[in-house]
Amino acid sequence: MNLFYSKNTTINHNEIVILDQENRHLTKVLRKKTGDTIYVTNGEGVLFDCIIEDSNKNKSVLRVQNYSTFNNNLPRLKIGISLTKKTDRFEWFLEKATEIGVSEITPIICKNSERNKFNFDRSTKMLLSAMKQSLQYKLPTLNKPISFLDYISKVDDSYDSYIATCIIDGLDLFNRKLYKGNNSEVLIGPEGGFTLNEIDLAKKANFVPVSIGKNRLRTETAGVVVCSTFSNIN
Repeated sequence: MNLFYSKNTTINHNEIVILDQENRHLTKVLRKKTGDTIYVTNGEGVLFDCIIEDSNKNKSVLRVQNYSTFNNNLPRLKIGISLTKKTDRFEWFLEKATEIGVSEITPIICKNSERNKFNFDRSTKMLLSAMKQSLQYKLPTLNKPISFLDYISKVDDSYDSYIATCIIDGLDLFNRKLYKGNNSEVLIGPEGGFTLNEIDLAKKANFVPVSIGKNRLRTETAGVVVCSTFSNIN
């Protein structure tokens, strides 16, 4: 099944118009034509079963035959993660996290972070591509970078909050602290790790320090482990 994306479509729409890159993929790559069935998501948990009514090089007009809703009651996972020194590693994380399942990603700027910006538009396109490739119907929210202090000052009480670290001995493993069915948010540090001061500040903001394994992991790997652990438990 090939999945297409239409951002502002709701269950009240009887017609969907596909434009730009999505339409080029539909008409030039897949060579779909009038009368063919295709599937479209709005990235908000809805899958539309559509028939192509009209198609040309500029746009394709689809008639909605049916729709289904998915994942609206599943627990949410938010990750605050330091930008990596190499952009491709952060982009790899974005792709894999989307494939496994994540609700929201916020790049955070920590004391030991080696980057403080990234290509937001390119990264958003990568999330979209990963969502479609993995046949998921919810597009993760990607936020602009914020400082570590700003992030921990905006704790959502409806989430269980954790900070992953390998510099404190004797911590419980993340999977043993998770509660099935609860929303969770997890902080992942830079390649140099969180500082002890950052960990103390996070604890004061009700983040629980956890370990995600005995090995020291790269930032992007740690993020994927968190996504996988959360997905397996829920």
